[in-house]
Amino acid sequence: AQFHFWLHGLFGAALGLAALTALRALTAWRRDRDPASGAIAPWEAGWLGHFYSALPDVLFLGFGVLHALWMDVFAFHITLHFIPAPLLTMLALFLLALLGYGLTASRHPRAAAGTLGAGIVILNVALALAEPLPHSIQDLRADRGIALCPVAVQR
Repeated sequence: AQFHFWLHGLFGAALGLAALTALRALTAWRRDRDPASGAIAPWEAGWLGHFYSALPDVLFLGFGVLHALWMDVFAFHITLHFIPAPLLTMLALFLLALLGYGLTASRHPRAAAGTLGAGIVILNVALALAEPLPHSIQDLRADRGIALCPVAVQR
């Protein structure tokens, strides 16, 4: 459970912060005239992103909806398990999004755009290197648990 919390939490928070950073960078010219333009706090954006990313888990725990490949609509919910070094990759994306937000808040929107661009590149490389998705329970069990938990279980 901790692995999933951190995997989807870090990526969701990174998505929320990246969206807020992009919004603030695009509307930086309005901030000088409209003090309410910063009404969304970074922790709120991160929490909303976390919730969006973890929504399939909420559906499973609350309503018994089994995980399926269509749940990748929710921030690559299934595919994230199969990228190389998933937790380290998500931590890197979160830290880049946090840096981007800090750069935007300190009025460096171009540098913030660069950090968000680096995050997009890292995400695309990780997704391109992802293991093939399993098609059955047998495929998933044959994986030895590498993509589903932080430590591979030897049988």
